[in-house]
Amino acid sequence: MSAGPLTVVEMLTWRLQVVQEMSAVQSRNLLNCQLSGGAEFEIQGIEQEIATSGGSHELAKALADARERLQKANTGMAECDAQCAALEQRLEELDRRIAAGK
Repeated sequence: MSAGPLTVVEMLTWRLQVVQEMSAVQSRNLLNCQLSGGAEFEIQGIEQEIATSGGSHELAKALADARERLQKANTGMAECDAQCAALEQRLEELDRRIAAGK
């Protein structure tokens, strides 16, 4: 067997690994999106309860916790977006190399 086909096979293997990595990152991003939506919904509910019944220490703590979860989820989404962008660039480079047969 010549070195050429092995190189293409190796690049296809690397491409598969990048695609699998992208899938994992996208799954984490979806989870973060769901967590963000849940935290936003909870924040709205707490704020509505504060508006109707007045504030309390427990409500203030719950609101702070929900806002922290929202921030963590949004940070996680931003990190996933950056990882996906980097992986997409790797994938494009591999596709160019595979198309060129190098």
